[in-house]
Amino acid sequence: MKKKLIPGLLITAFLFSILAPTGFAQKKSFSFNVTPNQNSGVAYSAPNPKDDSEQKAYIYTTKHNVISADRFYYNVRKTPSISSTSYTGYIRVTSANVKKIVKSYSIKANKGQSLVLQADTDIYSVHSEGYWYS
Repeated sequence: MKKKLIPGLLITAFLFSILAPTGFAQKKSFSFNVTPNQNSGVAYSAPNPKDDSEQKAYIYTTKHNVISADRFYYNVRKTPSISSTSYTGYIRVTSANVKKIVKSYSIKANKGQSLVLQADTDIYSVHSEGYWYS
């Protein structure tokens, strides 16, 4: 009896793991052209609703002209304003880490809340595009 019960339970658990609904953060695309002399070097993505309770932002840059000397930053904020709540703080982007950035939230962001990705440059004009999960 035990020999049949264990494989049956394993199969049932596997099917539940495949079929059960899970929460995932929504994927949102971004495209930034930022330059220090326009809008103080700041740009924002469209709002991205948070669909899970994981307290991390995942940022994948698929196309860019970032060089190691650039002072270019990402920041996850509550609204598109430099005075609004920052959830991650400024994340320095270099040519070495530009492809994938994972940053834990320093302030708790609630499930269902919309967040925006901020791009900020201090010295050079930067082009950056990709997608992110809030």
